[in-house]
Amino acid sequence: MVIDMRLIPEGHSSIERDSVLEAFAHDLPPFDRPVRCRAEIDRMGGTTVAMVRFDGVFNIQCVRCLEDYGEPLRGELRVIIKEEQGRHGPSLDDDSADFFYDVNHDLVDISPAIYDEIMTSLPIKPLCSEGCEGIKIESGVTDDAIDPRWEGLKQLKHSK
Repeated sequence: MVIDMRLIPEGHSSIERDSVLEAFAHDLPPFDRPVRCRAEIDRMGGTTVAMVRFDGVFNIQCVRCLEDYGEPLRGELRVIIKEEQGRHGPSLDDDSADFFYDVNHDLVDISPAIYDEIMTSLPIKPLCSEGCEGIKIESGVTDDAIDPRWEGLKQLKHSK
């Protein structure tokens, strides 16, 4: 989600955007539609505080049945953005702000913060449902259905 600081007025405002998190697409599970982001923004002078809520549906694999399913994911985070001459982008060494911008770089991409929140919100052991019974084993498998490359082992089994 990119915030154009030129368009954010003093006081309270809100914005709503879709984000496909392009920079992190290879690290995230696939999703059917862009992640919806809503931000309530309070700007006072050179400091801006944004409460960001996001939601999306990610396609992940169930650890029991190995089927893909849509995992709805919602979260929120607080981001502090400060104006400081000569600095822009994520804060690496300053605890007073998460992102910086200046008059020459007034587009602030808060996608790294959203990505971090998504990654910590994804389930460690995803289940398509609490009642998932796991991989479905088909019954009625006959010797005819066995791969012929295993014939040598089959002969050993029957010779004992």
